[in-house]
Amino acid sequence: MRPVRNTLTTGAVIALVVGLTATAAPAQAAAPSASAAGSRCAAGTLSVQTLRTGCTVASGTVVLPDGRTFAVPAPGESVMASSSAAPGAPELAEVVIANTGTGGVAVRIDEAWSGSAPAVRREQARSAAASAAAPSATTAATTKCTSTANARNGYRWSTTVKWYYNESGQKSSYAKDALRKAANTWTGTITSCGRTVTSSARNSYVRLATQAPGLTDKGGCTASNGYSVVGWGKLPAGTLGVTCVWYDGNGIAKESDQRYATSYNWSSTATCSGTRFDTQAVATHEWGHLYGLGHVQTGTDQVMEPSGGYCDTGSRTLGFGDMTGIAAIY
Repeated sequence: MRPVRNTLTTGAVIALVVGLTATAAPAQAAAPSASAAGSRCAAGTLSVQTLRTGCTVASGTVVLPDGRTFAVPAPGESVMASSSAAPGAPELAEVVIANTGTGGVAVRIDEAWSGSAPAVRREQARSAAASAAAPSATTAATTKCTSTANARNGYRWSTTVKWYYNESGQKSSYAKDALRKAANTWTGTITSCGRTVTSSARNSYVRLATQAPGLTDKGGCTASNGYSVVGWGKLPAGTLGVTCVWYDGNGIAKESDQRYATSYNWSSTATCSGTRFDTQAVATHEWGHLYGLGHVQTGTDQVMEPSGGYCDTGSRTLGFGDMTGIAAIY
């Protein structure tokens, strides 16, 4: 999971990039050569170091330092991976792979950008614009119904999210119903904390599917295929669920896949008891990512906190910050 976005964090990232550029200039090997910048990357699996040359990518795979792999999205498109964690577990870093076309590919791991310098500058500007309206963590109150804490990832859906469910390996017989309830928590007229907001986000469950979600066992994202699929499978230790969202250069989402971990015990009824994770609560968090929301600071008691405990049924219901964020996007 990434740290909470705020003005200080964004400024620090920009300062770091500028500082590296300034100190690296005399050492020509650190900057992309004229022959490398704008040329086509070699086919196959690419490292972040290779992307720093500024080469362009039409297809291929990026491997991150933590071993996760991501299929490079088409030129002009991006993919983002967000997740939820078990309490006390190491957090899986949030990742963005942005293919700007002739500007090369930018990679964000938590709040640190790397890759092609022109692509990084463009994506930093987009990220700053997306988060500018959100309240900082330092000014947000720390209760469910008074905190306005929310973070926005810079994409939204302009059409109904049409999604499919693959029940293979499911750890909860209640999962499909829980997912549908979670998806609808963010849509229409939302009432919570004595307040009401309206969200134009919308979804439609289509049917069961045999197609697997486009995720890897390590929590990376495979290539977009146009179908939004929710399912189950292996994920890194401590990770409850991962959501991948593919979106275009205008921030319009076109596909999202979700995978939930099969290594944990999940609630199998509308109620939850014992050392299980509440399927609906975790799914509500992941659908928040799907619709365009990011993580907020732990202690604000919002659904979009990075992790939740056993049978945390309170996270089936949005907090004031969650409501503020979804209404701002939709």
